Amino acid sequence: MPRIGESCPRCASASPAGSTCGACLVAPPPQAATIAAWRYAFPADRLLHAFKYGGRLAFAEPLADAIVAAVTARGTAAPDVLIAVPLARSRQLARGYNQAQEIARRVSLRLGVPLATGLRRIRDAPPQAGSDLAARARNVRDAFAAVGRHDGLAVAIVDDVMTTGATLAAAAAAMRDSGATRVEAWVVARTPPPKAR
Repeated sequence: MPRIGESCPRCASASPAGSTCGACLVAPPPQAATIAAWRYAFPADRLLHAFKYGGRLAFAEPLADAIVAAVTARGTAAPDVLIAVPLARSRQLARGYNQAQEIARRVSLRLGVPLATGLRRIRDAPPQAGSDLAARARNVRDAFAAVGRHDGLAVAIVDDVMTTGATLAAAAAAMRDSGATRVEAWVVARTPPPKAR
């Protein structure tokens, strides 16, 4: 699978020597760290597409394994709780499952970290695929709310793919607002962020 090379510890974008990238220095995202197992490139992109849109639920196993391997290699302290990015209700009904939840459930079992329903989607948004950077940020602004308080907790938010980071930033901001002291984003794959238009 295509591995992530030297990358920014905050957003997992390519960055020389693994230093914090310029974008994160100028406008730090709400998550303290992002761990991505793979680059979104062949054949990882095909595997993720088949899992997400083709109903291939068995693929959640190797995708969870990839996140666990990346997290273990990073050697960071385990969070107190895992939370999957919630899917819009209409999309979950059409698909029949939430791909982030399926991955997070398996990561939780492998790492022994509890999986909680810590986020809910309070505003539906159009699909992010094909949207530019500004549109993605607008789509998910205020789209999430925390379920309960998370005072003093370290939280890892799990998703399948990170492109611009807008969805994960909105989710992380909601968790920070609920009292979480550290929020990380854990994803299977990271795409090169698109340029702003």
